[in-house]
Amino acid sequence: MLFRKRSQTREQVEALPASLDPLAAPGGGRTVIGPHTRVIGKLLGDGPVVVRGALQGTIAIRGGLSIRRGARVEADVQAQSVDLEGEARGKLCASRRVTVSETGVFEGEMDTPILEVGPGSIVRGRARVAGLPTRERRSSH
Repeated sequence: MLFRKRSQTREQVEALPASLDPLAAPGGGRTVIGPHTRVIGKLLGDGPVVVRGALQGTIAIRGGLSIRRGARVEADVQAQSVDLEGEARGKLCASRRVTVSETGVFEGEMDTPILEVGPGSIVRGRARVAGLPTRERRSSH
C-alpha cells in the first residue's frame, strides 16, 4: 500500500502492521549513499544502509550496513551486521556479524560475535570476537 485513502484516520493507519503502514519508516526501505556522494555527520536509522560513496562521522542503525567496493567509511559504527567490501576505519560494533570480503580493508577496533574474513582482506587493529552463546557456554556460567 503506497498511498492511503483520505477517508482513513490516523488511528486506522496506526492500527496497521508496520509492514503495511505507509508512514512507518522502520525497516521500510534501504538507504543508499551513491558512489559520487560524500556524507559528513550522523546517520541514524532502522533499515539497511548501503554505502557506495564516502561517509565520515557516526553510523547507528538497527539494520545491516554494506560498504561496497570502492566505498570509504571513517566512522564509529553500530549496526546489526556489517558487510565490508570497501574501506572502513574507526570503531565498529556489530550485534550479529561482520564479514570482510577479499577486497575489504578495516583499520581500527571491532566488536562482534562473529567475524568472517576472506582471503586477501586486510584487518588492522583490535578485534573482540565474543562468539554467540551456546548451550554449553550458558550452562557453565
